[in-house]
Amino acid sequence: MTQRVIGLDVGTHAITASELKLGRGGQVTITRFGQVAIKPGAVVGGEVVDQPEVSAAIKRLWREAGFSSKRVVVGVGNQRVVVRPTEMPAMNEQDLRSAVEFQAQELIPIPLDEAVLDYQLLERFTSEDGDEMLRVLIVAAQREMVQGLIGAVSQAGLDVTMVDLVPFALLRSLVDLSGFEELDVTDATGEAIISVGAGVTTILVHEFGIPRFIRIVGIGSSELTQAIADELDISVEEAEGLKRQVTLGMINDPRAETAAAVIERRVSAFVEEIKGSLEFHTSQANAAPLGRVIITGGGRRVPGLADKLGQRVQAAVVVGSPLSRVELGKTNLTPEQLRDAEDVAAVSLGLALAGRPVERGARRLTLLPPEINEAREQRRKAVLVGAGVCVVAAGLLWLGQSKRGQAEEAEQRARAEEFRVAELESRVAELQPVAQFEQVVGTRQALVENALAGDIAWTKLVQEVATVMPDDTWITAFIGKAPTSNEPGTIQISGNGFDHTSSARWLMRLESLESMSGLWLPASVRRPGGDEGDLSQVAFSSSAVLTERAQTARLERYLIDGSDDVTIDVEEVSVLNNGAIAEDQPAVEEG
Repeated sequence: MTQRVIGLDVGTHAITASELKLGRGGQVTITRFGQVAIKPGAVVGGEVVDQPEVSAAIKRLWREAGFSSKRVVVGVGNQRVVVRPTEMPAMNEQDLRSAVEFQAQELIPIPLDEAVLDYQLLERFTSEDGDEMLRVLIVAAQREMVQGLIGAVSQAGLDVTMVDLVPFALLRSLVDLSGFEELDVTDATGEAIISVGAGVTTILVHEFGIPRFIRIVGIGSSELTQAIADELDISVEEAEGLKRQVTLGMINDPRAETAAAVIERRVSAFVEEIKGSLEFHTSQANAAPLGRVIITGGGRRVPGLADKLGQRVQAAVVVGSPLSRVELGKTNLTPEQLRDAEDVAAVSLGLALAGRPVERGARRLTLLPPEINEAREQRRKAVLVGAGVCVVAAGLLWLGQSKRGQAEEAEQRARAEEFRVAELESRVAELQPVAQFEQVVGTRQALVENALAGDIAWTKLVQEVATVMPDDTWITAFIGKAPTSNEPGTIQISGNGFDHTSSARWLMRLESLESMSGLWLPASVRRPGGDEGDLSQVAFSSSAVLTERAQTARLERYLIDGSDDVTIDVEEVSVLNNGAIAEDQPAVEEG
């Protein structure tokens, strides 16, 4: 059985769509492809800003390319998408969902009520202690951003079936994921995918098809255009034309020579940005060395980009070829036209490939807000109920026209009503304990509220302090006290620095934290060095009052997600809440 899936890529300068026919045995054929330009400013940094303009462009694309369906898979990939890897013990699907939501509170810098959250199980492995573990990728996106994209697509008359992650789409379209299980993992090398768009650049590193590093950078080829416009004091449209001349090697006037020089400088800085991201990944423990870089996207044609990137990362750089992995069907375009558009087709092809069936027991990540699925389910049920009502009405009409059997039908209905009344009476007796159950629930809720009132995220608070503290200071003691009904929560931090300016910088840096207020530095005392050659140091202490930003959301989660089989040790929670962090605890650095 064949299936047709359309991937829709909403970019900064253009909207691209690919329609694939997914046949048996993994056969994939591209049957439609199209792209239309959108006016500048309609999409900024991968986020829809002007919904009417984007909707009008999508309608024009569907009219010109003649796609066979209005059901599409879209992707998000901008700086309002957060991707965090984590590891946890093996567990079933239901428990894993709860564990991910709990972990997300610490890992995702977006309030969960403002985010669309999902996860992707990357792999199962065995720890050094022999425990079965899961490596999970947690993905969160700003709900407002996702709804803006879906709203623009819906205004065009299309139906979004899935919201995929753009880095996953690139991996799907540019890498052959089959056959990795036959390779020797001891010889693993990483492969990077760099997709250079107009406003966003996506960086992904994978090993054997498993994503190890994802970063979305808010820069792209449009910055080159703006730099040329600023340098020559011309419009963005003229600058874009000069950039295209340089890309095609048509440097035949002074302005084009200036544009080439600007591109040369900017490309060098851009390559350093990519190099820094890749080096951050390869410097991590257990990271495989980088063996190859695949470059794609409309901005990859910028002169010198691929060559400089290969020199700086010291790895082979190849141009991505997503069309080499699909058959070319009747798209109303010649093979040459499709090849010319290959750089901008990778994302839409990867989004369409997300429609392939997953293995039994597996799941596919989607950032489609749950309320949209719920609304669709309600509409589906309404249609079914309406159809059922029509069928019943037709049946009653037919029965009404037939005089034979009317008495028997009335008798059957009476018996059915009697049975229903008996069932209702039985249910009334069963529901009498509900009042008692509600009283028990209220008591438990009061216990939870009392236990978790003023629950402080100590780990997050220590990480915030470690992030902003000056490099020339170090903590010797960190004492925290959770708030009570009568007193606010407080912290007392003692530390050392090289001189009194270290204490001053400490005070200025920590004042920026929203988790505390009333920061005070009562003492800063210079202590002479001990042994010969030791430098003198300054010992200081500071205190502050904790604000609501320092508290966790565990109380709300327990009240919403708690069930009868969850037991909360109130005494244990109170002890943890009022505990103090031991002295001389090392600072925490977060990569």
